[in-house]
Formats: sequence, structure tokens, C-alpha cells
Amino acid sequence: MQKISIQGKLRPLMGIILFGVLMAFMIFAATPLQLNLGIPGLILTEIGFAALAIGYCLITGIKLKEAFPVKKIKLRELFGCLLIVAGFYPVELLLVIFTAVVFPGSVNEVGDLTSFLYDGLSYPHAILVVALVPAICEEAIHRGAILSSFRGLKRDWVIVLIMGLLFGINHLSVLRFLMTTAMGLFLSYVVVKRNNILLSMLMHFTNNAISVSIGYLTGSINSTPTASDYSAALGSYLILGFLAPVVITVGLMLVNPEGHKKIRFLYAGILATVMLVSGVVITAFANSHNMLLNSTFGYTVTAESEESTLADFDVGKDCGATVVVILTNAESDYRVRIDGDKGSNIIDADIPEGALRMVTYNVELQADHYTVTVVAGEGAIGEQPNIQITIR
Repeated sequence: MQKISIQGKLRPLMGIILFGVLMAFMIFAATPLQLNLGIPGLILTEIGFAALAIGYCLITGIKLKEAFPVKKIKLRELFGCLLIVAGFYPVELLLVIFTAVVFPGSVNEVGDLTSFLYDGLSYPHAILVVALVPAICEEAIHRGAILSSFRGLKRDWVIVLIMGLLFGINHLSVLRFLMTTAMGLFLSYVVVKRNNILLSMLMHFTNNAISVSIGYLTGSINSTPTASDYSAALGSYLILGFLAPVVITVGLMLVNPEGHKKIRFLYAGILATVMLVSGVVITAFANSHNMLLNSTFGYTVTAESEESTLADFDVGKDCGATVVVILTNAESDYRVRIDGDKGSNIIDADIPEGALRMVTYNVELQADHYTVTVVAGEGAIGEQPNIQITIR
């Protein structure tokens, strides 16, 4: 990796000390700021990251242009970075689900985090706060100031590994540790190989912007999953993301063509095959053991059938379950309700309007017999809705 002019005066220990200061700032300053001020506190936290980075450079005498190297981005590098992010996104989801399987209690973080970040934030504000500001400030402290102290290490892979681990630890999240560590590896790799912090900022922004955009498009940012059974989801993400190793390998080749080895495509192909086969096996196993209901119904709404009981199912023991209801071929208002014979009401929710009329809930079911009822609203008479209900 390219060294800076005062590299001889810097030691890796100095980078570790700076990271310790960063963690102290996170625990003793950033956390109270965010608890008391909310989003403004989050913004102040990110500004604090940038201030720490600049302050470290001023104290140690590192030139800012060397700590935060900025170059013109080549088209090849741009495409490579975007491919890495595109390939990494399904892996990111996979790592989160895997962590949820191993540490089910970590899922409780999701509700608090999504409520904190998105409640009351418009989409443009969310892009600014969740994507743009962290891309600048977090990269300044990690790929800028801290990385400067490790540039003297002889092996690039050691630098990338250390920086990835520090990035994962810095997020103080069990659920997101693997995800943020892996992301830190890729962000550090492009800076180590290309010595251009703009590339890691671009990747960081794109990754976070994708998450925000998908959340607003699907409405999933306001859902709070429970630690029921994530094995089926793990299988699904393995299948959906099986091409990720190949896409990431192409991206890495474009970013660093001089260091690329053709055998990496063989490794990527093997890993992709393993992911696909594993996903199919896990999904089949999970579905065969966890499916409570999987049915599709079509009927004509009449005055007598505005409230129709479409299905029933039995639960032998208390368990968590995911309920997915998809409505097609209907324009009026509809509501889905799930009731137990013992008097419990599990769901009573409107099916939202839009191109994809779907409602998803994670629920806790007690041992009981349940019925699924769909209630059609005014103006639905004469419609012929198709309703798919999956509970597992």
C-alpha cells in the first residue's frame, strides 16, 4: 500500500489508540447524544467522527491530502466498486440472517434501530442522514485517519483484515457485526489498492442508499421481526444471492486488475454452487418442517361473502411464525384477520394498496385452532380477488 510522507513516525499502535478514543466517544458521548437528541444526535455523532479524524492528523502531523487521498475516479474503478456493492448486498442480508439464527436475541435490535432511524424521516432526509453523512464521516475516521497508521504494514491483507474488524466492532451491534466487518473489508480493500478514499465513500453511500430505498419501497423499515425461525429465510437468501461471489470477483478484478488471478473465478464458481445447493436443501427442510399453511384462494365477492373464512390450521405447541398475505386482482379495500378458538386475535390488518398488495407479520402463536378471515370493504362486490396465504 502507498505510504505517506511521515510513515516512519507512525505505528500501528497509534491507530489502535485512535480506535480506542473513537470507541470511548461512541460509548460516553455519542450514545447519550443519540438517546437525548435523536437524529440530530446521530448527525452530531458523525460530525464527531470527522472531527476526531482531522484532529488526529493535526496532532500527528499527517498531511490531510495524504490521510484522505482524493483522485479522479476511473470508469473501470467506478463499475468495479458498484459491482462489489451489488454483489455484497445479498451477502449482507445473508450474514444478518445467519447471525439471527445463531444469536436469536440479537434480532431485538432491529425494531429499535429502524424506529430510531426512520420514524418521522422523509426519504430524502433518510438518504442524507443514513447514507451520505456516514459515507463521508465514517470513511474519514476509518479509511482515513485510522488506516494511515497501518500503511506501514508490509502485507496488504493484514491491513484489510484489521480495518474490517475495527469497522465491525465500531458499530456496537451483535446482529450487524459480520455484515459491517465484511463491508469494512471491501471498503478497506479498494482504498489499500487504489489509494482513493472517494471510492470507499461511493461504495459506503451506495450500500446504505440501497438499504434505505428498499426499505421505503417495501415498507419493511417499519416492521419488527421476531426471533421465531430464520432457517427458511437463510435458505432463501442463499438461493437469491448465490451469484454474489462471481459478481464480487468481477468487481474486484476491475478495481485491481494488476492483482487479479484467474483462479479466483474458479473459487467464486465453487462457492456459488455451494450456496445454491445449500439454499435449496435448507429451504426444503425448513418448509417441510415449519409450514403451517400454504394456500391460494379465489372467489367472487357478494353481499353474503364480504366476510369470508378462507382457511383454518392447527398449532400443536407455542411457536413463532411469519404470516404473508398477498392479494391480487382486486382494487377495493380488504382486511385480513386471524383468530384462535380460545379467543385470541393474532392479526387484524388492512392489506395495503399499491402494485404489490401484501401484508407480512411476525407473530407468536399459542397451541390452538385458528381461522383466517378476509373482509372486503365497500365497493368490492363483484370483484374476484385471488389471495395467497402462507404461514410458517
